[in-house]
Amino acid sequence: MIRHEDLEFRELNSADEQQALDAHQEMLEEDFQFLFWTSNGESWEDYTCRMSSWRRGEHLPDGWVRTGFFVAVEHGYILGRVSVRYELNESLEHVGGHIGYGVLPDSRRRGVASALCRYGLQELAAAGVAKALITCHADNEGSKATILGCGGVLDPRLPSVRNAEGVEELRFWVPTS
Repeated sequence: MIRHEDLEFRELNSADEQQALDAHQEMLEEDFQFLFWTSNGESWEDYTCRMSSWRRGEHLPDGWVRTGFFVAVEHGYILGRVSVRYELNESLEHVGGHIGYGVLPDSRRRGVASALCRYGLQELAAAGVAKALITCHADNEGSKATILGCGGVLDPRLPSVRNAEGVEELRFWVPTS
């Protein structure tokens, strides 16, 4: 089991390019987007600068919210990532929520998902968000356990919804402090 304190959480940088692209390819095999918002022809440096600007709420596409993108690193290796939406729009209020995370297959069942989720909650707390909406596929037992372990409670008003693909998603509220 890995401890939160043993991981480095940070934004992507220029040295992460190959590892991040490899992680993206590996996770695509599970139909999961490790990297978001890539543009054809965009350099890695421009991509990482754009991600940093979105964390500050700058240069966001229409309808998007301020978003941070962080990786968990251990001994120089990326183990997973977390995206943090500092506010919710109408779509995120339905499914997606404040936090989304993913862990590379070789790093699973070591507590990395919990550490990523807790880091995202700390980011939200620092931004003044008192409770976070986190959603997961209803059949994803690992993610459900992670969210519950971080203090999540099923939304009593709307415990589940169907996402755009028709998959049932559970909705949890989690205190950020």
